[in-house]
Amino acid sequence: MVRFLTTLLLVAAVATPAAAGPWTKSPGELYVKVGESFFVSDSYVDSSGTVHEGTRYTGASTFAYYEIGFAPKLQVMGYLPFTIARNDFPDGSAYLQSGGADALIGLQWSPPIPVVQTAVRADVKIPMYDVGALRGPAAMSFPAFGDGQVDVTLWWSAGGGLPSTPLYLWGEAGYRIRTEGYVGTGDTRAFADSFVWAGQLGVTVPDKLWVAVTANGVAPFRQDEVTKGYLTVGPSVGVRPVTWLAIEASFDPIVWAHNSSPGVGFGAGVSVTR
Repeated sequence: MVRFLTTLLLVAAVATPAAAGPWTKSPGELYVKVGESFFVSDSYVDSSGTVHEGTRYTGASTFAYYEIGFAPKLQVMGYLPFTIARNDFPDGSAYLQSGGADALIGLQWSPPIPVVQTAVRADVKIPMYDVGALRGPAAMSFPAFGDGQVDVTLWWSAGGGLPSTPLYLWGEAGYRIRTEGYVGTGDTRAFADSFVWAGQLGVTVPDKLWVAVTANGVAPFRQDEVTKGYLTVGPSVGVRPVTWLAIEASFDPIVWAHNSSPGVGFGAGVSVTR
């Protein structure tokens, strides 16, 4: 049973670096980031709050993320990861899997509202794998790359700089529609729709440096044995040696988990803005 839970849900706890915030790119502007993210966990929290220990999950994702403005107040965005993941069990056995994980594609629009920057966004999660593809007695021992079905999330974002300070603040909230449309053969699980949110409080040195605290969360609208929930809170930092180039890093520990795995996520990347 623990192997089954670990296989399906451990990697699903990892948050992706695909939070755009309310700032929408103008036509011809773009932001592209490539990097590496990691997640490590040695436990799983089920729907009753019971902690299952003993299995260690280690995952690494090479990713690309982009935002491209193509019309006034309108941008397209996307996230593309390639993941290598490993489960280590108490009996000394280990199972490794690699391949495409959960890709995202989205569309964002900023309405002409004065005073505060706002945006609405819709994104679609597209699995690049089939959770039903593995067969045989060892199938449940391999790490999965996610839940395997298509999700649609609707977001509302708002934020901006705090007057007369170098501080900025933004937050966003959304409704995640958990469909039962799987890529490939899939399986029989049905997930609950969820409330999702993200936010960041940071300080900037114009064109050079920013330091922030970022939070991301998911809370299902109903309780079941498969739909994950989690909360991450951690620091991030960025250094901009030249106007168009930045080096970014983040640390994202999961501080609360439900049908998911508490653990530590961290990553770094290089971004280009034009």
